[in-house]
Amino acid sequence: EAKLHLVYINTANEFITSEAIDNRLSKYLDNLNFSNYEFHVYNDESIERGIMNFSRKVNADLVGIATHGRKGLSHFFNGSISEDLVNHATSPVITFQLKK
Repeated sequence: EAKLHLVYINTANEFITSEAIDNRLSKYLDNLNFSNYEFHVYNDESIERGIMNFSRKVNADLVGIATHGRKGLSHFFNGSISEDLVNHATSPVITFQLKK
């Protein structure tokens, strides 16, 4: 009976219109069979801050985030949102690697 909150964090540096976000969501959900979920667009200064603020807002028991699994120089230069989130979030965080 868990409720899934899918959230897109919209930032000023990587702003995407609501229509474009809705199109992405439709493509993502085409092959999935979710029944108890809500989709949200949350605006914030950064993705990390947006995830933390949104999870507090909905009183999330768990935060799940996909990761690219970068290593070496790529990780050094691009950083890791999931790593930052794990280090600063107050609720448990589960990460899963995207397929390459």
